[in-house]
Amino acid sequence: MMDFVRDWRLVVAPVLGVALVLVGVVGCDSGQEIVEPTATMVPDTPTAVVEPTATEVVEPDPTVAVVEPTATRVAPTATPVPPTVTVEVEAEVTAEVDPYVSSLTNRVYELTIELAEELSPRQSATEEEFEAAMYLLAEMEELGYEVEIQDFEVTEANAAGSIEVLDSRDGGGPSVKFSRSDGATARIFYLPFEPVMTGRVTGELVYVGIGDDADYEGVDVEGKIALVSRGTLTFEEKETNAAERGAVGVVVFNNEPRFYFGGRLEQEPDVFVGGIPQGDGEMLRDALDEGEMLDVELLVYPDGDGPSRNVIAELNNDIAGDQVIVIGAHYDTTPWSVGANDNGSGVATALIVAEELADDELPFDIRFVFFGSEETGLHGSYHYAGELSRAEVDRIEVMINLDVVATGDLKVFGDFFTMVYARDVAEKYGVGLTVTEPFQGASSDYAGFDERGVPYVMFYADNLDYINHPSDTVEHVEAEPLGGTVVTVLGLIEALADSIEE
Repeated sequence: MMDFVRDWRLVVAPVLGVALVLVGVVGCDSGQEIVEPTATMVPDTPTAVVEPTATEVVEPDPTVAVVEPTATRVAPTATPVPPTVTVEVEAEVTAEVDPYVSSLTNRVYELTIELAEELSPRQSATEEEFEAAMYLLAEMEELGYEVEIQDFEVTEANAAGSIEVLDSRDGGGPSVKFSRSDGATARIFYLPFEPVMTGRVTGELVYVGIGDDADYEGVDVEGKIALVSRGTLTFEEKETNAAERGAVGVVVFNNEPRFYFGGRLEQEPDVFVGGIPQGDGEMLRDALDEGEMLDVELLVYPDGDGPSRNVIAELNNDIAGDQVIVIGAHYDTTPWSVGANDNGSGVATALIVAEELADDELPFDIRFVFFGSEETGLHGSYHYAGELSRAEVDRIEVMINLDVVATGDLKVFGDFFTMVYARDVAEKYGVGLTVTEPFQGASSDYAGFDERGVPYVMFYADNLDYINHPSDTVEHVEAEPLGGTVVTVLGLIEALADSIEE
């Protein structure tokens, strides 16, 4: 392992081009003050009086006090030895950033950009996903890991989509409720009904009640997208009524407080049709009732059936016992996204961690699993976890999942004891990390492990505005959460190793 600087802000500064200067006195670990000398240091009083000890004679200079820093700093002891000489001066000291840690942050940031620009998109069960798997295989073999490819077939993949409010007009400009802090507009996740129609369409959103004939009287939906409430009519009747009147899409919002709901039609739909949560639908309906005009884009991703694969790389330590730590990240993307954050960031983080651990001797084996076809239903991770024998499951100390760690504030949830270690590591190194609750109505590759009884922790950054969308680009990648994740995961591995050795 490596030594880390204690203030993580000093790690991020070189990436952002910020010069940090600390003013004050630097104290050594023994309690003695070490002052970086300037050409001439003038004490506060005209004369610096120094009391000699029995074994040391110090001749005071009546005008100038010069303190020579030692080459080696004394480690703290149970009872620190007080300094023999104390000279109080004010000195301006430039904080030195640990070059290794700065390099670590730069490396994970640059690799995230590289993956987005040169190896994307990587849609499930495509040739592009296969090429990405071969890249990961080569990278891990070069680091000295034992690598294997685990093939599986994706069937009944989940299609997914989103509604983006492109513009909202009420006479006073875009509505705040549909805008993000960066000025872009908000998106709502949308679950298409089966059979799925994929692609994208834009149009004005129009609320038409439950979508029966009476609701359409006097309402023009030609070339527009109908917003309807769930209930009374079948989904097929709602879709047919909208399509017959020229609508290009139907958005059904739930009539009960569930996050998502699916639906199936008896035949192929003529227009896009799918569902959104109750709260999102009511927000859109209320805005329309208040007189706002909403232009929206409806985007539905293909399902991605076909052959896919996991890349499994293991480092078997000679001194290891029977335990193994699994570090996982999915490497596929949605079709129209380069996946800079989702999940190029997790892949880049895992690769940098793998490089740092390649030469370490640990009391457990380290296994990296890069999962395919996460975006279409967690297929890779469920296949991997499902293929484990009971004995193999019992070997896993913890599964560390890395997903969307490049944009926003870093958070973690999962196994209590592992989170405590992660929190303490983050605090020790000055990384901003919040312990939080698991996702509600969404998931990631930890789910299959959790169902097998494997403890897990999930690291993610909380700005999810751009994921699963063409806007998930390098412009939104941030160095701080990326570097913070690498530092915390490496420190967590070290803490787990120490706990096992004890």
